[in-house]
Amino acid sequence: MNIRQPLCLVVSLFLFSNTQAQLGPSTETDAPAQPAPRFADGTPNLGAVPGGKGFWGTGGEVFDHRGRSLPDNITLEEVPFRPWAKALYERRQANNSMFDPHALCLPPGGPRQFQTPNGFEFIQQPELDRIIIVYGGGPRSWRVIPTDGRSLPDITDPDLIPTYMGYSTARWEGDTLVIESTGYNEKFWMSRSGIPHTTQLHLTERLSRPDFDTLRYEVTIDDPGAYTSTWSGGFNVNWTRDNWDGTPGGEIHEYLCQDNNRDADHLFFE
Repeated sequence: MNIRQPLCLVVSLFLFSNTQAQLGPSTETDAPAQPAPRFADGTPNLGAVPGGKGFWGTGGEVFDHRGRSLPDNITLEEVPFRPWAKALYERRQANNSMFDPHALCLPPGGPRQFQTPNGFEFIQQPELDRIIIVYGGGPRSWRVIPTDGRSLPDITDPDLIPTYMGYSTARWEGDTLVIESTGYNEKFWMSRSGIPHTTQLHLTERLSRPDFDTLRYEVTIDDPGAYTSTWSGGFNVNWTRDNWDGTPGGEIHEYLCQDNNRDADHLFFE
């Protein structure tokens, strides 16, 4: 596998199908599921254990029930699109994601950050009141999530600069990490399939590790600019013990979408 080749648009097209599991290393095992690891204080460990390796792969969709998507998700027909948002979503589908900003190496936000090939990992830093998520795909982005109890910013503040990852605050509710985020820009697609959003977007993300090899991602989407009501969905992500190309290691390799990206030359031609 040539890890310097850009995945970008090509991968975004392939990942609409149920063949997406074939793009990463195999995580299938016949062994009984091991319990999720914990730190000494009992807090769930969302990353690798001391002396171990591995990272999380890529997730499913936040609607429908195929692949890694959760069985209680709503269907696409049940998504409460506003008319303009539904028309935009259908246009993106009809164009086969031709105008996907991720193919131009722009960062993914919302659920899309967990749907990007090359995986991701958590760095928990309780002594600094924060959790960092590092992404191996796309422009190799990272996300800092404060756990110090701060409030979210006022999105009507004219001095607030909307961002790709938004502004977040997080807390633990039992074994679930609950992240509230707002202050997003409109420069990214909220999911791999092209779900629209506006700067009014407010996400409540819930991350849990029901067993060692499974990360459960659930999100509630509150965006009155694009949807007539709030709605929720989610998917599971598998733990990856090998490198992304299937070789032994369990480490995220160096991958930069900006290097040798040839997809941009073909994005805007129908």
